Amino acid sequence: MSVLLEQGHSQSAVARLLGVSEGTVRYHRKRMKRAVVDDRSKQMPKAAAFADVIEAWRLQQVGGRINLAVLHDWLRREHGYTGSLKSIQRYWKRTYPAPKIRARRRVETPPGAQAQVDWVEFPGVTLGREEVDLVALIVTLSWSRKRAVVWARSKDMLSWQSCQIGCLRRLGGVPAVLRIDNVKTAIATGGGSWGKINETYRRFATQLRFHVDACQPRHPQGKGKVERHAQDLRLVVDPRKEHFDDLAALQAATDSRLEDRAHELSCPMTGTPIAEA
Repeated sequence: MSVLLEQGHSQSAVARLLGVSEGTVRYHRKRMKRAVVDDRSKQMPKAAAFADVIEAWRLQQVGGRINLAVLHDWLRREHGYTGSLKSIQRYWKRTYPAPKIRARRRVETPPGAQAQVDWVEFPGVTLGREEVDLVALIVTLSWSRKRAVVWARSKDMLSWQSCQIGCLRRLGGVPAVLRIDNVKTAIATGGGSWGKINETYRRFATQLRFHVDACQPRHPQGKGKVERHAQDLRLVVDPRKEHFDDLAALQAATDSRLEDRAHELSCPMTGTPIAEA
């Protein structure tokens, strides 16, 4: 309220923005000018007298959410507590505050600047008459969210490179940067900005003229766009729930369904279908 008033908003505008009456704004404005502090905020709740008991009860709770109504009932029954549930709630809020929310910055890149790459594993797939472990490489354009998927039987260097080429052909070009995970076929040692790029993959990137940008270890938010599409792939095509005669049939079905998906979903930057963006 004080920030809005300092910015020059009228009392009626502040009341409308905050969903309160104009009288409420006037009341609090006067109190702020006089630097009046509500004495109720200085009062200790009745539950403070049971601090040791409450702490012991808290340590006994394993997993799940804390139910303060259960705590209130237990204090009344076992320790003769006469205060209200509100008192318990106020005490708990002061004594065990929620952890601060860590701010995250969302970064959008220009068209053609970046694509994000990740593997998705599908173990125990029946392909034709054999049971195999399959992997799918997903490449997602960061700006439009257009994606391509190529299937393989392993995650070795040959599959790593050939699947990327297949994805980039389907996307129609090579972005300036590929943001990747710290897989051994890409990062030989270390991880993230301090990792050493595998020499074979470095030559591959040089030939295709893109920069390798490895995510920080254990930081999935760094490539959240492709992580989201990895989850969505299981809804679009899941070879564990469908039967395909061979890898070519699975690839053809995937290409067709992803193209339909690109016409259904919207690009967050343009509002148009992803296929058009």
